[in-house]
Amino acid sequence: MTQQLVKRQHYVPRTYLKNFATPNGDEFYIKALSIEDPKANKILGINITNVCLERNLYTLPGETNEHKMLLEKFYSAEIEQYYNGIYGILKDPNKNILTPEERERIISTVVTMFYRTTKWLNQHNDLMRRVYTQMFQLCEQTGKDYFNYEGTKISIKDKKLEDFLKENKIENRPTQVMTQLEVALKLIQIRIKSDNIYLSTLVDDGCEFITSDNPVVLQNISGGDTMPFDPSNIMKLPIDKKTMLFLMPDADESLRHQIVRHNVSGNYCKSEQLISNTEQFQKADKFILGDDSSLNSYLHTKEFAENPLSEEEMKSIKTIDDFINKGKQLGLF
Repeated sequence: MTQQLVKRQHYVPRTYLKNFATPNGDEFYIKALSIEDPKANKILGINITNVCLERNLYTLPGETNEHKMLLEKFYSAEIEQYYNGIYGILKDPNKNILTPEERERIISTVVTMFYRTTKWLNQHNDLMRRVYTQMFQLCEQTGKDYFNYEGTKISIKDKKLEDFLKENKIENRPTQVMTQLEVALKLIQIRIKSDNIYLSTLVDDGCEFITSDNPVVLQNISGGDTMPFDPSNIMKLPIDKKTMLFLMPDADESLRHQIVRHNVSGNYCKSEQLISNTEQFQKADKFILGDDSSLNSYLHTKEFAENPLSEEEMKSIKTIDDFINKGKQLGLF
């Protein structure tokens, strides 16, 4: 059977998004809010088939549809088709021991979801646009019709700047998306050797996680700068509006094949919600996602959460209890 050529390609899987969405028959609808204009009256309802996708994002050069769809098929067959099963395992309170295959699939899902989003591509393209614009203008000033970049001769003969930039963006896309996957696969093998699986569940009514078009958040375990390729980072992924999945590196080896579950309530519930939702907003590329209640709850706390504390106030916060007490003073809890 001939491989179908799929042009609308999702970089955040629909199998993931549906757990933040509302079902309507066989369809699922989610609420989206642009980070450029985060106001309650700007929240939009959208079918998950029409969010977090880009045309031909993973389409590769090739003579046949099979060649062109190789990367899209990999994500579908090797990652996405297992997500419902993984989600069921994580949500089953009686499931505490993971097989090596289950554990590997959980880690693979989180790592690939981090590296496959368009935020990486957009940041790289913005950088290359600036570099190529400068090189193009330098060629115009010196009368040259080419420049060298990392050992490659790049011609600008008879080209306008915008056409040149668009052309190179399209040409570089296959290399970019393949590099993203290569990095992810290498990191998966490292993290399989060290990561433990933790789940945190928000118990209280009204405490809900949001997600985004770049849903996996990194946290440096030592509190320093976060380097994307550092395997010692904590990886955090909200899997629905009540549950957060953590990949914890270098944790207790005796717990390596267990799911460590933790329920949070009261002020700790509110603080975990606040921290995660603020991270989702800060790391999003274009949209945060959820339902009306979770997005409006975030907007209610957003202004307070983004007000910088004074140096004296920061020094006074030494424990999680200090953080919670400060949140109470600011009206966050």
